[in-house]
Order: sequence, then C-alpha cells, then structure tokens
Amino acid sequence: MKSILNQSKQNLMLQVSNCISKNQKNDFTVKDCDVPQINKIPTSKRIQTKPKENTVNEQNVTTRCVTEQRISSVTENSIYEQQEQKRIPSYCVKWLNYKYEKKEFLQLEQQYLKILQIKPEKDIVHQIERDLTRTIKVENNYTEIRNILTAYSVYDPIIGYVQGMNQIVSILFNHAKQEWITFWLFVILIEQMEIRDIFQLSLNAIYKYSKILDFLLSKFLPITYNNLSLKQVNTELYIQQWLLSLLLQFIPFEYTQVYLDGLFKQGISYFYMIALTIINAFDKTIIKEDQTEILILLTSKQYTQLKWSSIFIYQWDLNPGQLRVLLDCFDSDTNSFQKPKFQTHCSQFIINFFQFIKST
Repeated sequence: MKSILNQSKQNLMLQVSNCISKNQKNDFTVKDCDVPQINKIPTSKRIQTKPKENTVNEQNVTTRCVTEQRISSVTENSIYEQQEQKRIPSYCVKWLNYKYEKKEFLQLEQQYLKILQIKPEKDIVHQIERDLTRTIKVENNYTEIRNILTAYSVYDPIIGYVQGMNQIVSILFNHAKQEWITFWLFVILIEQMEIRDIFQLSLNAIYKYSKILDFLLSKFLPITYNNLSLKQVNTELYIQQWLLSLLLQFIPFEYTQVYLDGLFKQGISYFYMIALTIINAFDKTIIKEDQTEILILLTSKQYTQLKWSSIFIYQWDLNPGQLRVLLDCFDSDTNSFQKPKFQTHCSQFIINFFQFIKST
C-alpha cells in the first residue's frame, strides 16, 4: 500500500517538475528572443514588474522604431527618385544630352532652383500669367510653366519674356514633366535655333528670316512663291508668329515629339524644311483665295486639316551648313546680307541666294 502511494506521489512530483521545466524553458525562450514589434504588444498592456529593465527595452524599441522610420524614409525617397527618373522620357534625356552630360544634371537642377529664388520684374509676371490663360497644353501645369517662363526672364534679362515662349514651354513641359529639365531644354532650343534676335522683336531679324524663306520658296516652290507675291502675301506678315512659337502652336501635340527631335538635331534648317512643307500643303488654297484668307489660314491656331503623318516624311534638298552660312551673312547694322569674306569659293546655293536678293 505504501509502495503504491509512494509511486503515486513520485508520479505527481514528476508531472509538477515537468510543468515547471516547461515553463522555465518558455521563459528562457521569451527573454532570449528579439525585441517584439510594437504593433504586437501595445504599451498600455505591458506588465511593469521590472521598471528599469522595461525602460531599457522601451528605449531600444524606440531607437529601433526611429531607425526603421529613417530606413523607410530613405527607401521611399529612393523609390520616388526612381519613379521620377522613369517619368522622364528617354528622348528628353537625349535632347538634354545634346549639350550636357548626365553627370551635370544635378548641377543643372540646383542652378534652376537658384534662378527661381531671384525675383523677376512685376510686369513680366503679369504678362506671363495673362498669356497662360490662352496657352495650349497648360491644363493643370499652370504653376510649373509660369515658374519656367519666369526663370527664363531672369536667366536672359535682355530678352525677358516674349509672347510665344509660353507655347514652346508648355509643349516641352508636357514632354519632360519636370521644371528644371523643361527650362534647360528651352535654353538649348533657343541657342540651337539661334533666334534670340527674333525674341527681341527686331524688324531686322524679321527681314533676315523672311528673305531666306522667300529664297527657299522661289527655289523649291516657284509657282507657289509667284502666287504669294502676286497676292501680296508678304512673308514678314506670318513668319514672325511662326518663329516666336517655333510652329509648335500649329502642330498637334501627338506630332510634336518628332518635330522637336528634328529641331534639336538640325536647328533652324529643320524649321525651314517644315515651313516649306506646310506652305506646299496649302498650295491649292493659295491659288484660290485672296490675301486676307491666305493670311488667316497661315496664322490660324492649328492646322488640323493637314495630314501630319506625311508632313514629317517629306524631304527637301536643304543643306543645314549652307543655310547656316546665309544666316551668318546677315549684317544687322546695315539690315542687309553681305557676301561671306571668309570663303574663297562660294557654293552655287550661296551664289543663287545673292542673285535672288539683288533681284528683289
């Protein structure tokens, strides 16, 4: 009987011992595990049996929380930067690369931000805001386009702001999606085209560009040129508007990437090439209509009736280098073209141009 009782007690003690061992093992596991995440153990439910140890643990948790927040912030910023970079179309980066290397991009962005901090003239800001209300492709980008135009007026105070720039910048921004990229693309485009004088609203500049277009019309489209001359549709009456917006206010947006690509590559020679193609497309209207109707057509807001898919395919035998020579031959002081002195042998293209100038 005693042996049975003793055996029973031993079994009971063994069970209790096993329970204690299991509990101790669980306690050991809890103490040695990593600090639990805050969202699993709310602070209000923690047992404060050891204040000092709990304080240390809370500090560790807080430190880890701050660290995780910083890491999360850096990660989010990195993801945001990557998203921003992805937002920049590769063709816009290519346009920017015509003058700047990628390692200069950060400096360009910082320089743009510094320019923005300079206060422009109040009259310029007022004019920009007034023109933006009637600018194509502004939509929800009013503030960004205004910033870019204002920054350029500070960057080049001699020109400041001229109506027409708003059309160019709005189209560029809708491609680039970022202010600083749009700003520098605009700067490159103006320098590539070398048309700062047209933005100074110089009558001499209008004469220069119109005479070159007249010569090209007489060379490639002689019948159309004669019709325009007979109806007194002077090139000066529409070419300034074309140049001030670089024709961008007339071209549907879905074709502007192709057009801008040509401008960044070839400069003003590409502008003249497209101008010839547009005038050629209006050949029948030029024959039928009078001066007023023709001018209304050439200066309308958008040439929606044109088949733009074929406009950019058409090619003219126009040499950018020879055209560059013609522009360099112009003397703004005398408002006349002077034969190039630096060339011992002028091309037939140059000779024909000066013969044309004499005859007109």
